[in-house]
Amino acid sequence: MRKIVLIATALLLTVAAMAQESETNVNSQYQAAIRDFIQQDVQNRQKTMTKKAEQILVSLPNDQKLYDESFVTIKTNIVEGTREDGKPELNYVFDISYNCRHFEGVTDDYPSGTYLWDASNSCRAICNLTKTFVEGICSDIFSAGKEITARITSTTDAAEIVHIDYNGEFGDFRYCPVTYNDEQIRISISQVEGISNNAQLAYLRAQSVRHFLENNVRNLRSTKNTFYYITKSFSDIGSQYRRTSIELTVHDAFRETIEDMTADKIQDAYVDFNIPQRTDDPYTNAYVLIIANEDYTLGALPSVPYASNDGSMLRQYFVKALGIPERQVKLIHNASRAEIKTLGVEWLKNNARATASHGADGNNQPTADLYLYYAGHGITSTNGQAYIVPNNIDADAIKSLSGERKGKTNAVSSFDITLKGKDADRFLDQCISIDSLCRWFKGTPSRNITMIFDASFDGKTRTGSNMLRCDMPKGQKAKKRKANIREDIVILLAAEYDCTAYSFEDQHHGFLTYYLLKEIKSAAGDIDPITYQDLFESVERNVSKESALQGKLQQISGIAGGRYKDGWQNLRFR
Repeated sequence: MRKIVLIATALLLTVAAMAQESETNVNSQYQAAIRDFIQQDVQNRQKTMTKKAEQILVSLPNDQKLYDESFVTIKTNIVEGTREDGKPELNYVFDISYNCRHFEGVTDDYPSGTYLWDASNSCRAICNLTKTFVEGICSDIFSAGKEITARITSTTDAAEIVHIDYNGEFGDFRYCPVTYNDEQIRISISQVEGISNNAQLAYLRAQSVRHFLENNVRNLRSTKNTFYYITKSFSDIGSQYRRTSIELTVHDAFRETIEDMTADKIQDAYVDFNIPQRTDDPYTNAYVLIIANEDYTLGALPSVPYASNDGSMLRQYFVKALGIPERQVKLIHNASRAEIKTLGVEWLKNNARATASHGADGNNQPTADLYLYYAGHGITSTNGQAYIVPNNIDADAIKSLSGERKGKTNAVSSFDITLKGKDADRFLDQCISIDSLCRWFKGTPSRNITMIFDASFDGKTRTGSNMLRCDMPKGQKAKKRKANIREDIVILLAAEYDCTAYSFEDQHHGFLTYYLLKEIKSAAGDIDPITYQDLFESVERNVSKESALQGKLQQISGIAGGRYKDGWQNLRFR
């Protein structure tokens, strides 16, 4: 049985920033997601075309079959281009050709002196495959109104031509532009004069393929087509120099796909865009402190992926979706211990005191709702206390850290250190326990305080790699205990102290922060009816499901103070 070999080239997709017709600002997250979708879609089409072509070629009638030495090559590619208005575009390129290993007496190329597309079995095959794919698998790409550039390459051998009859199938040609042997020339051919040179013969072979495409490929009747002809005459004689290939470029092929996917993603998966805007009933009695520690001074610790984005986007949601005045939401990036306490917590407390109303009994009546959010590193001590890690850890004062950094750059990406004895004490002295954070609010007149910690306290990074932990003294078991918090505080943890809080790579957020923002976004700015229980259960369910699907199960946790211990579920986020 004759063997048919189809060569399908791998697809390459390089997508730069695409200018959209809408005013939506699409960042790298959107571009990457859309790029991946288009690439996967085109690759799937390529696989389908490959399989289909093999079936078609094998099933050809005997008088049209290609020999074992004939290879059909299909190349599909997505390339960047520029529209006439200067805006970038993504073009889809479909290229089909063939190659025949020449041996005496057998050929799939044009017989000498012929020019009609079906005179060559190979040319007939690539024309019919083009029709099949353009009308079928790629019909949505070759859609009505698209601009198509068709480049038809046809060649001849060097046999001297005295006269070949031209039957006028494609009309007469007068001074038509064509590239011949890499030079721009003008071709004239008439039925009366016939064919007298190889340039004319190659041109007619290209015209025959054009005639097939225009009259037989249904989609190309409703597109805007421009044809170019590349012709060559080789210096040798032989059938292997009598061939034709087709290249079709669909300009701006994926504009509709990009626009539709952008709109869908803005409305659905991605929280960094289309943030709900609340214009009524401002939340004037709320004060928010956001600490986003992504980069640690001098590389004392690895960075925390996306912590900065977590803080920045959360600030926008508090201001826009919850209607908190912008001046009442403070964001501190890469905060030191002193900054967290003086610029952060003291700022919250002072605002709570300043807005408390004076009751008839002379006591201050709390009116402020306080929120404290932290994204960064965490650690748990041997007695089970959880600590947040400020930005300005003095690594030189800690032998284990100092040794780790010796001879290295200041950008330590990951390491595995166990802090023992005094080293652990020195490190923890520079950190802030959740217990301490809660105590700092003692006596503060507030209606309630909500703390959110998107951090790992188990000694691992957001990627799940080992980082830093405190060594348990010999014979001592690890303790698990909740923070000793005041009665009006509710704490939301990305994970239990002995579990890891991961980052959601595709979304550029920590899992907890992403699903918290997504829940607010889903409420379309009307978060008033949502209780803490609603919020917790939805975030808990989504974090667990998505993280498990990614192979890094994460389960959030909550702690409520005495007054809210049995009633925190009924609190509202706004």
